[in-house]
Amino acid sequence: MPSTSGYLDAIARAEQAARTSEPAFGTFFLAKFFDLRISYDDEQQTCSVVLPYAPYLCNPQGSMHGGVITTAMDISMGHLCHRFLSTAITIEMQQRFLRPLTGPGRCEARLLKPGRNIVHLESLMYDDTDRPVASCTGSWYRLDAQGAPR
Repeated sequence: MPSTSGYLDAIARAEQAARTSEPAFGTFFLAKFFDLRISYDDEQQTCSVVLPYAPYLCNPQGSMHGGVITTAMDISMGHLCHRFLSTAITIEMQQRFLRPLTGPGRCEARLLKPGRNIVHLESLMYDDTDRPVASCTGSWYRLDAQGAPR
């Protein structure tokens, strides 16, 4: 069970994220609350998202909650689309967990098929010793596609 100070850390992080977040890539509330570090490799066309470890992001067993991992991986794919193609929205994701994440994680997203309407992507999460933690594939709808909803 997390200590009371862990809950206070979560409250402080949420308050700070609420004060500093903006509705923009990299600065929206969840990116701030999870304290994500987002970077790009323009040559390889990849997006890296570092997810710091925090006890308030864990499940009762002490490992990072699967929903938090999935959110970081979703963000890595969304930022990848935005940086190299256009803004896009998640249609579907398939998530596979390989081992518990008990420290910081890093996910790497890459384009599998950058279609004109539908984009297929992959994100792989690694622990701090570069062991694979989770894999995710997703399909995204490009908002610059002909007839896309606004």
